[in-house]
Amino acid sequence: MKKTKKLSFLLIGLLLFLPSVKFSPAQESYVGVQDGNEYLWRLSIYKANFGAFIMSNFAETLENLWPLGSLALINVYFEWLPWQHGPPQAHWPFSITAMGPELTGSILSPFDNTSITSMPVYAQFGWQLPHAPDYNSFFNDIWYIVNDTSSFLRQTYNLTLAFSPYGIMGVPFVPLNINWTSFIAEFLTEMNFRGGFYNNTSATANSNGYSLSVPAWGYENNSASIDIKVKYNSRGVLTSYEFFYGDLQLIDYWLYTPDVLALEDMLTLIVSAVIIIGIAALVYIMRWVIKHNN
Repeated sequence: MKKTKKLSFLLIGLLLFLPSVKFSPAQESYVGVQDGNEYLWRLSIYKANFGAFIMSNFAETLENLWPLGSLALINVYFEWLPWQHGPPQAHWPFSITAMGPELTGSILSPFDNTSITSMPVYAQFGWQLPHAPDYNSFFNDIWYIVNDTSSFLRQTYNLTLAFSPYGIMGVPFVPLNINWTSFIAEFLTEMNFRGGFYNNTSATANSNGYSLSVPAWGYENNSASIDIKVKYNSRGVLTSYEFFYGDLQLIDYWLYTPDVLALEDMLTLIVSAVIIIGIAALVYIMRWVIKHNN
């Protein structure tokens, strides 16, 4: 009987322990991605919808307000103008090859010398052309996951990067502790400080990202309204970027496939399976002991 009680207590303990099982490699709590994760975004450029945007001569004004240089939206359009396939015109695979360690420094220098704490993400990134694989191109670089809301706003250069898909590619990950309400409040404070046309920028915090909007003529010569929508998932991974000019969508950049099963989840599944097998074995042993004690 004593053996049976001991086995019962052990079984109960395992059942209580099982829901709390969660294993993950050592990394910072604000980081939701891991070494080995792979992502695939797709880029659609709706070239036929760019007519009003181009005819309004708004591209120069947009560049003056939100300078992106070669990453500017108009350059994205002309870069893909000769390409006859799509949309989507290209796939953009992203493979994490290493993480960390955490560092503190001026990762945005020379544009912003503020010291920021972040986790480096070493990855291979590039584009795949489904209809012309000979033109596929990949490169290795470092991305950073910053550790708080204010730092992420700085990382987007006060949302300058949100005005082009090439810009948003620079911030594919947000910290897990981000507060979107605070993020937008800080952004609007900056817009009020700049004044002028910037005051015509409206911003909304969503549960999984943010939206930007500018009324027609709010940036002097935009003949249609501007609407930008950006979303991230629960792991802090960019899932959707959309740019509208009036009722016409110009850009769609979205996560085509979810990340592969993270190592954290794999460890959790493995350990949970071991515990379940152990419980099954204990149940069998208990039945055997009870049977033979009787």
